[in-house]
Amino acid sequence: MQSTPGRGGGLTRLRSSSLARSPARSSARTAAAAAVASWALVACGPAGTPSQSQRSASSFPSSTSSASLTPRPTTSSLASPGPPASFSVLSMTFVSDLRGFALGTVSCGSGRCLALLGTANGGVTWHRLTAPATAAASYGSCQGSPPCVQQIRFATPLIGYAYDPSLLITTDGGQSWTLHDRVGISSLEAAGGTIAKVVSKTQGCGGMATKVVTAPVGTTRWRTLPAPPIYGICPPVLYRQGVRLVLVVYGNAAGGVRATAQIARSADGGRTWTAVGPDQCGGRDGYASGIALAPSDVLVLLCQHQMPDPSGHYAPAWVRISADGGATFGPDQTVPSLTGTPKGTVVLYHLAAASSSRILVTETGSTDSKLLRTENGGRTWSIRLTFPGTAPVLLVGFEDPLTARVAQADTVWTTASGGRTWRADKFTAR
Repeated sequence: MQSTPGRGGGLTRLRSSSLARSPARSSARTAAAAAVASWALVACGPAGTPSQSQRSASSFPSSTSSASLTPRPTTSSLASPGPPASFSVLSMTFVSDLRGFALGTVSCGSGRCLALLGTANGGVTWHRLTAPATAAASYGSCQGSPPCVQQIRFATPLIGYAYDPSLLITTDGGQSWTLHDRVGISSLEAAGGTIAKVVSKTQGCGGMATKVVTAPVGTTRWRTLPAPPIYGICPPVLYRQGVRLVLVVYGNAAGGVRATAQIARSADGGRTWTAVGPDQCGGRDGYASGIALAPSDVLVLLCQHQMPDPSGHYAPAWVRISADGGATFGPDQTVPSLTGTPKGTVVLYHLAAASSSRILVTETGSTDSKLLRTENGGRTWSIRLTFPGTAPVLLVGFEDPLTARVAQADTVWTTASGGRTWRADKFTAR
């Protein structure tokens, strides 16, 4: 499931993920599912700022409120059965080890249209559901008239949220959808029977003021949380793991100033907050490009270099791990670099954590991607998967200490061994 990035409690399921975006380009985000205890993992974005599209989190299932929604229905008839045409995943969310949902695009005339799939057997087979909208968003904006979305989160098997930048809600497991906001919803996470979302008055990276609001799952009784005012060109990204919330504004790595992230955290569901201030990646040009949460109070930073070395190459990324929610951090632990990366190539990283020891990182360069795993907090790493081509890789993250998922285009990989071994399945409905 997802505790959705966004960011705690005992074990809860880590949930889904989506592509993250950076202030001048798109990066990743993560997801949240209702859980008894909440884990969270977070995918991170490119050399800049993660966003909801490829971020992810999960949590163990927990009881959630199922009060009925009462808004105006606006969508749509049940999609026809059968295999999706050239399905390419954008975002995934799981509410248990077996039941999950994937939002993606399919061939549609001369372009691409949104499609929604569901699985009841852990991704082995998929069935068609009703897409929440026709068009996918790009960089958090609708290319035509809203609604459009690029991320999905389910809080229960029936109640789900499609968002970024519009918000649509289903209460029947994705058979039909109701439009609630046309634009302005950039980040959303669910856990422990509540939803939290980041709201602004516009779409994309417009530099507008934002607020964090919450409501019981299955209702629209929103109330504003007293999150501190941290500002950036792009909206803040919300990470969640149980009652832990982390709000991050990522810097723009392509800008002329340091791209350090601004971070605020709450340990009580958003009632009180601590402004962590700039990220702890440090160094002459270090900046945080991703965050992951894990039980019980683990916060992991993925750090990158903003400037190339004298040879024109970027030095390897590194992780820093906190076991006290971000108050203090351990030493830098280097992440092995992709080999053969051309000069000037900024590697895109996504990050997920099951604990302070078990961490997954994906690296995407100019020709391929790899999934790395550590069991000792980053002191040593092993390559567990190699992905073909340059299609974006979606690190969905951990649903429990052993179960995690990663997806690319029309394929999803699942591990039930903490990342040691993986099973590949196609997004084909049978």
